[in-house]
Amino acid sequence: MKYLSRYFKGYLKETVLGPLFKLFEASFELLVPIIIARIVDTIIPSNNKMNLVLMIGLLFLFAVVGVIVAITAQYFSSKAAVGYTRQLTKDLFKKIMGLSKEDRDKLTTSSLVTRLTSDTYQIQTGINQFLRLFLRAPIIVFGAIIMAFNISPKMTIDFLVMVAILFVIVFTMSHLLNPIYASIRRATDKIVNMTRQQLEGVRVIRAFGQVDKEEREFAAANQNYTDLQLKAGRLSSLVTPLTYLVVNSTLVLVIWQGNIQIGKGLLSQGMLIALVNYLLQILTELLKMTMLVNSLNQSFISAKRITEVFEKESEDLSTELEEMTSDFAVSVSDMSFTYPTAAEPSLSHIDFQLNPGDFLGVIGGIGSGKSTLVELLTHLYTPQEGRLAIFQNQKSPKTLGEWRSWVNVVPQKAELFQGTIRSNLTLGMKGDVSDETLWKALDIAQASDFVSEKEGQLDATVEAFGRNFSGGQRQRLTIARAIVQKAPLLILDDSTSALDYLTESKLLTAIHEQLSDTTLILISQRTNSLKAADKILLLDKGHQLGFASHDELLVTNELYRDIHYSQHQKGKED
Repeated sequence: MKYLSRYFKGYLKETVLGPLFKLFEASFELLVPIIIARIVDTIIPSNNKMNLVLMIGLLFLFAVVGVIVAITAQYFSSKAAVGYTRQLTKDLFKKIMGLSKEDRDKLTTSSLVTRLTSDTYQIQTGINQFLRLFLRAPIIVFGAIIMAFNISPKMTIDFLVMVAILFVIVFTMSHLLNPIYASIRRATDKIVNMTRQQLEGVRVIRAFGQVDKEEREFAAANQNYTDLQLKAGRLSSLVTPLTYLVVNSTLVLVIWQGNIQIGKGLLSQGMLIALVNYLLQILTELLKMTMLVNSLNQSFISAKRITEVFEKESEDLSTELEEMTSDFAVSVSDMSFTYPTAAEPSLSHIDFQLNPGDFLGVIGGIGSGKSTLVELLTHLYTPQEGRLAIFQNQKSPKTLGEWRSWVNVVPQKAELFQGTIRSNLTLGMKGDVSDETLWKALDIAQASDFVSEKEGQLDATVEAFGRNFSGGQRQRLTIARAIVQKAPLLILDDSTSALDYLTESKLLTAIHEQLSDTTLILISQRTNSLKAADKILLLDKGHQLGFASHDELLVTNELYRDIHYSQHQKGKED
């Protein structure tokens, strides 16, 4: 928890003042039963109306001051809790963005989203309740016991026994509830993950008639979550009736013993009323303490989940890499890679070289390792066997950050962000970029025509996820963004799938002519898209089955020939 305690430093004043004002409020409340006892024992029998009015006025003053103090305490507690959580959430987001892909995959996206939203809110709630109650409740409980001891030491034993029994109840319930709350957090992660997948793949689910199946799976996960919540609810609901049972039993005992002592002249009626009031104060605060412990248990579980993220090592972009020299742009030698949780390699014994300015096509079926190759080329993962190196001007990158800056990737799913076309094209770039540079990138990406038709052109609005653009337009804008960045290696990861053949051909021709020094890697399922490639890398189940030109593979490779002719009429020359 050392990672989380430092966030209190900016809110030390609020962290101190919140409980302090609650302490003042508790002090006022402890004086009220004594005043009532005096009214009953002294003022009413003497029929002193002036003193009665003064005492009632004093009680009213205590009430007003108590309300003001309570509101002030709530203000400082809320300010500390919200401020703490705001900074925590900001740093947690920054930490998540700095994690390696391997760590993000282990934690899972849905779990990270839950930790960033639900868990941080739970911590905020726990802090707020803690600052308001951690001084107030103990002060009133033990203060009431002390005040009761001053009234009747003998009857105070009943108070002590009651408090001990209630603490045992709270401790037992906490011990039983903690594992259930941990399971609830994991169930929440699962539901978030399923919801995310179903919303993203809703069209595929409908197209393949899997709506009923997905509904059943979601219903099962939701039922598990419901069962856990009901189990936790049943256990936690026992606390209140058990508390009332213990306190009311003690109340009956106090009234019974008090009546006996009044008869013997050892206790006054006002003192008995004061004892009952202190007993009821203890009841109220112990119920609040139960809620606090319940909230703190959940906050503690959330804090452990967030600490797990902070304990991960951030990816260090300044990590030094082995320096090499070569005339190639990309050199892959006997490279193999297996994901941490996979049983078999995703890529096995891959071997090829590219010269600066070469155009490489990559093709293969689902699960052939195309996306894995992209992740290795961008150094999101490191191959366990063999060697992978990239070069610019015959030199390899010195650091991980430099490696990443040499590779621009356009992913399968075109990602646009809310803003303008200009803000999306210059995403992550430092300094101003001229309009001429942006229009040149748009021209190469075959996007300048529809951008020029937009109102505001470069400053035209882009909605979240690029919803106001078609699929092909989004792909061309993301390609233009990659071109603006100017890197020696450009990877198009099936990012021309929404383009027609003519537009795709113009795009590839423009890249070849205007970015002649850029090495292009195009991953595609369409053999027609790869005809112009200098070499085509054919992958199947992680193995390299071919590395040659389109025409050579048609002659020498049966799998490539089958892929090509499955997309065209067999025997027809394309």
